[in-house]
Amino acid sequence: MTTQLEMYKAKQSEIVKEYNGKIIAVKDGVVQGEYPNKLAALQDMQAKFPPETFLILKCTEGNEEYTAVFHSRVSFNQVGITLR
Repeated sequence: MTTQLEMYKAKQSEIVKEYNGKIIAVKDGVVQGEYPNKLAALQDMQAKFPPETFLILKCTEGNEEYTAVFHSRVSFNQVGITLR
């Protein structure tokens, strides 16, 4: 089963050409609308589609909008775990 994110990523380069820097809602790889903010997009999309069936994001090149990096301050040693 293909996720909404996978469908967006497959068409991202062509979507960015038209919507770069805009907040958009995507369903099944098709842009459903452009919005002033993510809350407006969520309210509109919830009125049209069931939850978890669409994607809302700022349209940009690369993966920064849909990728998160977490850094931990945990180290492992022979005795156990040390929190810093």
